[in-house]
Amino acid sequence: MKKGSKKFGKVPGPKDWEGYEKDLDVRYAHKLFFGKSVPEVMEHFSVGGRCIERASELLFMPRKAFQYYIQAFAEYIKSERAAGDPDAASPFLRLLINREERDPGSVMEIYGKLSDTVDFVASHQDYFDAPRDIYGSFQDLGDKIRAAYKSYEENA
Repeated sequence: MKKGSKKFGKVPGPKDWEGYEKDLDVRYAHKLFFGKSVPEVMEHFSVGGRCIERASELLFMPRKAFQYYIQAFAEYIKSERAAGDPDAASPFLRLLINREERDPGSVMEIYGKLSDTVDFVASHQDYFDAPRDIYGSFQDLGDKIRAAYKSYEENA
């Protein structure tokens, strides 16, 4: 099993993936990601709708695996390859909201690793060529995530 890196943490092992068999999308994500580091899975986040698929898989992934591999999504979002990719930016923000609602604490526990990406996406909607009439307001989505974090911190 690979150690990972200080930046991203330890690559999730079998215990971190417990229960993955219960969901078809998560089984596929396990096939793509298991035993691999963030840099090794970056290829699975690319233009062409793949981020929509990855967001669906990450939503239902076991918590520790999610908390590790969401960082790959964030790295893609911050890369030049994501410029003009609204189908990466919008699913990223919506995933964080939906995941936190579905599994409270799963996002907030690692928000410090994601906050810069949330702020970037929320304030650069045009960079991602994401019309507000189609994708809604990224600023509003970012505000919702930041408000959830503020509430989480106040209640911690």
